[in-house]
Amino acid sequence: MAKKKDKEYVFRAQDFYDLLESQEYRCALTGRELKPENTTAEHIVPLRMGGRHELKNIYLIDQNVSRLKRYLSEEEVIRAAADIVRYRGNDYGFTLSLKGKKRK
Repeated sequence: MAKKKDKEYVFRAQDFYDLLESQEYRCALTGRELKPENTTAEHIVPLRMGGRHELKNIYLIDQNVSRLKRYLSEEEVIRAAADIVRYRGNDYGFTLSLKGKKRK
């Protein structure tokens, strides 16, 4: 007899609104205000890095950073953002100070 396959998780509208509320309408990466029209659901651990498609591996982020997060881990996104601010931040009035762990 064939083994019963686990039912595949489907991200539903109610999941979206529950996450939006639980994140207090703030992007999990930038802290920017989220509204339904500027919000994207992404996997915390990308599928290509072994993440699973399940609710506990999904959070909401500003659509402007969603392409980065879809393919990179949080650490990779944050390191890239820090590099951008270090390299070009002065052009826009931003500086960066490092605390704690030093960059590898």
